[in-house]
Amino acid sequence: MPSDKTAPTAASLPEEQSNEQKMQSMISALWERSRHTVAERARLLQNAGELWNENRLDTATKLRAVDSAHKLAGVLGTFGLPRGTDLAREAEGLFGQSTPPDKAEIERLQVLLAELTRLIDRGPNPTV
Repeated sequence: MPSDKTAPTAASLPEEQSNEQKMQSMISALWERSRHTVAERARLLQNAGELWNENRLDTATKLRAVDSAHKLAGVLGTFGLPRGTDLAREAEGLFGQSTPPDKAEIERLQVLLAELTRLIDRGPNPTV
């Protein structure tokens, strides 16, 4: 049965691989330049989460946490970390809510921030 997909020709494979390698190199270089900022935003979220857990989260820190989570959600997928984008979006929603968090929300935030930090510490993995 004929396939709807056309197989790449032997002549096109080296160019495609080369383009993919170039793209991965560019993303890796951008990650290295951005790593510090991304990690700093994750640390801000961790600190805000700890303050939230202690019922000491002030409005200014809460707004910075929402902003940091929003920025992380926007950039992590670019670096091949779509799970990080999902976690950051969830953190943004939790920090952005107008009502005080309940115990389950605080616990969920701690879990997702720990996972987010691990993902960022590990960085993008182009071989996966």
